[in-house]
Amino acid sequence: MQVGDAELVASLKKREAGAVGIMLEQYSDRLYNYLYYHSGDHHLAEDIVSDTFMRVIEKIDSFELREVPFKAWLFRIAHNLLVDNFRRKNRFKQVSLQDVDWDTDPAVSGGSDWGAADGGDLAEQLGQREDLTTAIARLPEEQRHIFILRFIEGFELEAVARMLDKSVSAVKSLQFRAVQNLRRHLSENAEYGRAG
Repeated sequence: MQVGDAELVASLKKREAGAVGIMLEQYSDRLYNYLYYHSGDHHLAEDIVSDTFMRVIEKIDSFELREVPFKAWLFRIAHNLLVDNFRRKNRFKQVSLQDVDWDTDPAVSGGSDWGAADGGDLAEQLGQREDLTTAIARLPEEQRHIFILRFIEGFELEAVARMLDKSVSAVKSLQFRAVQNLRRHLSENAEYGRAG
């Protein structure tokens, strides 16, 4: 059962039975997808979805629907929690591929029999999805953020602009650059796959 944001917010503020369940039903998958595409980490995405809903329950009394749409407020909370997590854990440490010992490092050698089984169509579909996820992860942060909100979560331009406190033209520009960069990354992956 789909409930409008105004009715959902009113129910949450009144602490009505079932309001949290409705919020979870309507938004948990969308938040998870958004967070997963940003982090690439299944467990982190689940944890932040949970933390987001807890924060909403704690702060719902201070939320005013007229200032920001509920959906935008929810995604902003999730984004801020994700950014806080990255800052706290300093997740963006880079390791040079030259520093990896490809012969003895257990993370890249050993019991793995890469590519031994032919997975057919399933492997190809998973590979394409992995290529897309990798390409999205390679986008600059603002472009990635807008791409996920627009094309994975399906928000309208105006809603994304409000969420990110940007003009519609700035969102359009970043969206255009994100799509161009994704095309470039995906074609590079395709060319690399053919060459390999």
